[in-house]
Amino acid sequence: MRVVVVGAGLAGCLFAMLLAKRGARVTLFERNPDPRPPEGRAGSSSSINLTLVERGFAALAAAGLRDQVRAISVPVNGRCIHVDRHDQEYQPYGNPGEALRSVSRATLNKLLLDAAARTPGVELRFGQRCIELDVEQGRLVFESAANGTRYAHTADLIVGADGARSTVRLALQRRHGVNFSQLYSRHTNKELRIPAEYARRAGLANDALHVWPRGDLMLLGFPNVDGDITCTLQLPSTDSPTSFAAIRTERGLLRLFEEHFADALPLIPDLVRDFFDHPEIPMVTIRCEPWSCARVTLIGDAAHAVWPAYGQGANAAFETCTILDACLARNGSDLRKALAEYEQLRRPDTNAIADLSERHFTELRSHLRDPRFLLRKRIERRVRSLFPEQRSLYERIAFTVTPYAEAIRQDVQFRRVVDAICASDELCADVEGAALERFIRAHFATASEEHASA
Repeated sequence: MRVVVVGAGLAGCLFAMLLAKRGARVTLFERNPDPRPPEGRAGSSSSINLTLVERGFAALAAAGLRDQVRAISVPVNGRCIHVDRHDQEYQPYGNPGEALRSVSRATLNKLLLDAAARTPGVELRFGQRCIELDVEQGRLVFESAANGTRYAHTADLIVGADGARSTVRLALQRRHGVNFSQLYSRHTNKELRIPAEYARRAGLANDALHVWPRGDLMLLGFPNVDGDITCTLQLPSTDSPTSFAAIRTERGLLRLFEEHFADALPLIPDLVRDFFDHPEIPMVTIRCEPWSCARVTLIGDAAHAVWPAYGQGANAAFETCTILDACLARNGSDLRKALAEYEQLRRPDTNAIADLSERHFTELRSHLRDPRFLLRKRIERRVRSLFPEQRSLYERIAFTVTPYAEAIRQDVQFRRVVDAICASDELCADVEGAALERFIRAHFATASEEHASA
């Protein structure tokens, strides 16, 4: 099978490798230059860190890359909430030994490009912009950035992996019956950096995601293997005195940090330069239906971009690659059947994680300092200490490969019990007490026995 993948980002590279391992001839086109020359700097100003979890690593394992990616990532066991300049609250993400993995998007992309280049059957072409697509005929026209030359390329299968602003998806949208929606957050991101020596002197844990939640504002810190912490500053883009649009001067920026992120201010020596040099990175949810038409289909952000709050964008994209690959393998030469099955299997889960990501963004910004929210997290940890197999929704998403929509369904009982505890002043009065333990055991003992027998 001759396959064209448009877009050599995370999903495009992984999917090209998966198909090539089954004998397909894959040409991977990328409009941007090759980002791998020595002068290219990992962690570019247009990229923020991401977190990988078990479902993402399961997909990487299918391409033989699990260990390589783990080597360039840092385990993050919990979140350190900087409540104010003096107080911090630590919340473990899961059971002992369970961690998210923080990794630079740029470094990960370069690793995947190197792996794709080594894969027999994969050809990489950079600086090639897709300017035309005939969906029915499987014919694309590309323009070379080097000399402006235009040329045609045909394929049995065309895969749009070209991100939230996908050219391939735009070609599908021009057809009757293709629905599309996008929802931008009013917040955007900028990348900042805490150097390793500053992080060490301040005693910032390198195994935690650092969060400075300030209502309408938030600063996040993702640890890296070299000890640096890549920070993501989230502000409203416009229409607020604390928006990116409103911060026009060095004095205004320093005033913002002095008021809201005073303990982080001395840790970011290049704050002024990075703030004014780095671009704003938008957050957008993309929904498109159908993803496929004739011999064309979409994967990753081109099909289902999500806000990054839940840390599932890359994980969902990788998981989508394995599901599409499995559908193609099962259905042989029946491409239409394979693409229809792929969409039927995957769409409910991508819709589910899109909804969760939007909801979780509000939780991170507004609730992490709320005593009621912190109490709820303590109760969830108490439940887990007694019944380790019981999971909050976040843990089901992060530490299992349970499909997203199914994880939401499985969360019903757990949420109902925690809600009941939170509604009882008596039980909340002593989270470590015997009364709460008896209540938890009464509700989960039967479920635990059934789990063990299964």
